[in-house]
Amino acid sequence: MIETERLVLRRFVGADWEGLARFYADDQVMRHMLPGRGLPRAQAQERAKSNIHNFNDHWDRRGYGVWAVQDRVSGRLLGQCGLRWVAEAEQTELLYLLAKTAWGRGLASEAGQAALRFGFGQIGLQQLIGLTAPENRGSQRVLTKLGFAYTGDGPIWEKTVSWFNLPRETWNTMQTESVQA
Repeated sequence: MIETERLVLRRFVGADWEGLARFYADDQVMRHMLPGRGLPRAQAQERAKSNIHNFNDHWDRRGYGVWAVQDRVSGRLLGQCGLRWVAEAEQTELLYLLAKTAWGRGLASEAGQAALRFGFGQIGLQQLIGLTAPENRGSQRVLTKLGFAYTGDGPIWEKTVSWFNLPRETWNTMQTESVQA
């Protein structure tokens, strides 16, 4: 578990599936994810249950994974954020998906920064990628703010996505510069 100024990042528990399913059923939240709109209710519920299982299995196998993002004060589930091995890219991805109520408040950046500290600082990863829909400017701004560099558009999962990269050395330099400022 990681606490930030406004968030708690923790492993998912079975009871989180209902909140996660609401996000997966929301057309706006899912507009940049496959299939480009919210999932039907039953499918969103199944995806939420399956993802919780997969997220926790990833933690058990790799020692890192995707957290539930929870509001530190209210305890309300706000979404997901974390690190996931992408076999097709043979790299680890920073990912996040937050409820509309969390948008525009810097929470994706706050959760992402915590995930980077964990991935580079505690786990010792050497590089992370970020993958977004080419039209997802909001997510691209978050990645850029976190230090990722755009490397181009390319295929994965039978679609074209925008690829971003953050080497550990770049992250280390950013941390040193922010301490000196």
